[in-house]
Amino acid sequence: MSLYRTVRSFIGRTFVRPFEDFCAVHYPKAYEFIFYNLRHTTQREEFDDATLLKMTDFEDSVRLKHDKDFALKVPLNFTTSPVKLRVAAVVHIFYPELADELKKLLMNIPCAVDVFISTTDAEKSGVIEKAFSDFDKGSVTIKIFENRGRDIAATFVGFKEIYNRYDVCVHIHSKKSPHAKSRLAGWREHLYKNLLGSPEIVSGILEILSNKKVGVVFPQYFTPIRISVNWGENYLNTKNFLRRLGIEMDNRHLIEFPAGSMFWFKPKALAPLFDCGLTFDDFPEECGQVDGTLAHAIERAFLFIVETSGFSWVKVTSDEKKFSMTPILKSSSQAELNANIERARHSVLKRY
Repeated sequence: MSLYRTVRSFIGRTFVRPFEDFCAVHYPKAYEFIFYNLRHTTQREEFDDATLLKMTDFEDSVRLKHDKDFALKVPLNFTTSPVKLRVAAVVHIFYPELADELKKLLMNIPCAVDVFISTTDAEKSGVIEKAFSDFDKGSVTIKIFENRGRDIAATFVGFKEIYNRYDVCVHIHSKKSPHAKSRLAGWREHLYKNLLGSPEIVSGILEILSNKKVGVVFPQYFTPIRISVNWGENYLNTKNFLRRLGIEMDNRHLIEFPAGSMFWFKPKALAPLFDCGLTFDDFPEECGQVDGTLAHAIERAFLFIVETSGFSWVKVTSDEKKFSMTPILKSSSQAELNANIERARHSVLKRY
């Protein structure tokens, strides 16, 4: 055990972990050095666009190099065409105190949108119904589902019958991260802003999704969680779930996923997920798990499903200042946008 790990094991909670949290938020490159070189022993195998990380205590993983991890800037720097897509928002609200905030975000969608809301009991449903009583951009449907599988089960099992009516959907939820408050403060706001932060941001995302090749759009990673884009306790669960869908993968495939499980998508891109026969009983009972559940595995499986369905995926960001670690692609015309989509393209199906 390294000296750093020894010290961390004795005084970590009082001194070292707060220091690491501070670095993760304010000095992410320093935190990466701490994580990969002091806390863990890491061997690297380099490729043109990615690095295979072999770490103690972790499953091997292939990560994009920072200079290849492109995000498209939204809003776009040109006027987009009027939206002609059929749009739905699928929203899981476990914390009803966030219902008003979520409604305001959905008002930024610059076209008609039907809203499908899931929650876990009648009391929460009443609060949500009151909050959305004046929503006038489309229909609002509220359903109560059992508390299994969190937003993943509610959205992709509970509402699976709706998706053949829509061209694109946005999936969001009332996220809180009580297990890591100091490090993850701001994560929810980051996801909300980059998916629904303004009509101009949403218009840009819908324009990106108008590209026939693009099936999923999700935010560039919130800086303090970049280090957590790994298999965690989910490698075998992800592998087994994808095998159920007829998709083979291993730890030599790129790991990329919409961390926080909020994103825009075309239902056709996730059709195998809707058709695989998932039920609420496939998910464990809720007991505050932070990793290792079927929901965490499906989160890591999304992009494999998207690519197998014949689509690609891209990341977006609306905040240039917070992503100095990774490049941002600005688009001033439709042609430049199409070129940037191709430039940002990577594949989780590629084996390194």
